[in-house]
Amino acid sequence: MKKVKNFNDFDLLLAQEITNLDRFIVKSPLGTNEFWSEWQKKAGEIVVTKAAIKKAIRVYEKKLSPGQIVKLSAMLESFKEIASYLELLRETALKLKGIDSDGFNLFDTIEGENDEEI
Repeated sequence: MKKVKNFNDFDLLLAQEITNLDRFIVKSPLGTNEFWSEWQKKAGEIVVTKAAIKKAIRVYEKKLSPGQIVKLSAMLESFKEIASYLELLRETALKLKGIDSDGFNLFDTIEGENDEEI
């Protein structure tokens, strides 16, 4: 893991992380067909990426450095936050149509019953 040399390096790293995660922002108006298509694509990406990270950790666990495991764990946490954002959008879009959707959580759903937390 790289150490941040000064505040400017931190700003650059933060801007890079924001840019990397910006692809998960749903830009289509709530409840439109475009919204649901975009939402589904982004939710699918979360599911696939999470599965890939967890598989990489399981398969290469003994070959990964502690720093790499920390980085992968941080990525999982980021995806959990993004899943919460996507879930909030989904719930809001459904409520606009008069549909109550309590009890569903995208990230919990993709956690699976047999997943071990890192």
